[in-house]
Amino acid sequence: MSFTEIKRREIKNYLLRKIDEDDASLIGKTADAFGISATSVKRYLNAELSENHILRDDSQACGYLLQFRTCDFSYNLIALEEREDSVIYDDILPMLDVNENAGRIWRYTLPEMLNNAIEHSRGSKVRVCAQLNHLYSRICITDDGIGIFRNIIETLKKFGFKDPKTDDAVAELYKGKFTSIPERHTGEGIFFTMRLLDKLAVVSGGTMIRSGYTGDASVVKSHLLAYAMKLSEKGTVVIMQLENDTKRDSGEVFNTYADVDEGFIVTRIPVFEACLDRDPVARSQARRICLRLDSFKEAILDFAKVEIMGQGFADEVFRVYAGQHPDLTIRPVNMNAEVQRMYLYSINNRVEIPRYS
Repeated sequence: MSFTEIKRREIKNYLLRKIDEDDASLIGKTADAFGISATSVKRYLNAELSENHILRDDSQACGYLLQFRTCDFSYNLIALEEREDSVIYDDILPMLDVNENAGRIWRYTLPEMLNNAIEHSRGSKVRVCAQLNHLYSRICITDDGIGIFRNIIETLKKFGFKDPKTDDAVAELYKGKFTSIPERHTGEGIFFTMRLLDKLAVVSGGTMIRSGYTGDASVVKSHLLAYAMKLSEKGTVVIMQLENDTKRDSGEVFNTYADVDEGFIVTRIPVFEACLDRDPVARSQARRICLRLDSFKEAILDFAKVEIMGQGFADEVFRVYAGQHPDLTIRPVNMNAEVQRMYLYSINNRVEIPRYS
């Protein structure tokens, strides 16, 4: 059976994903997914071995490991202020062997995340570590500054927010449109970076925001924190990952949330993560989620992974806040039956003012 080059690349990438997942059934699953024989799958594996894309490892359930190469750079943050773009174009981008879609995404996300370290961290050094294999590129940016969540807490205080906590800082980052320097930035960088990359984690002071990571939250967090602490014990660590042959179109991503005439008008909030991996049950969680939502035209609340929604949370978001902001569309998605039941209850609930005579 003869395949096109595109189909052969799809088979290879599928195999590499299964190896990255350490899937012991990778041969059978690949054969079933593409309608080919186990012998053909083994030929693809041997080709990847000969090209040094993978290596044998009997300690793995699947018997293989992706072959990585690592590059590491350190920079003085003050010196970077005038040459951020040259660092990215001279040092980092030339290392990447990616398609045009991935190239465009990295050309947006890398300056955004590096600029955060330059302008917001108040640190002195930044380290950029790249781990590259034939399937994806992972880039970590680590600074030695005050930490992103502490910086947001200080900014919230400056803007008049009373006694802000880490929970408040986390919610603001997931929403977007938050910046400590509004005269110079729009607060869009992390929001769009999350949606452009396959995976993003931002770790600081034991707290994490993330996108694209699946599985048990505590396992993900412990793994990323352990990895982050190898790079830095303070400051902020940004871990970014994208497949080299991605089909994601950066223009489509921006068009989903932004309008040419009106700018950044749609936000999407992962409710479970924004509530620090807890089910949304309390009015205080709802108020945290709703803060500044009226600066958007539409707010998509993503309830993936949420098992239950409390009556107080639902009432605060869908009756109280929505009633106070009729020009804002609040659209819940990915609700299970229980969450949807509470949502419908809240929007159909009408509270009458009692009359005494």
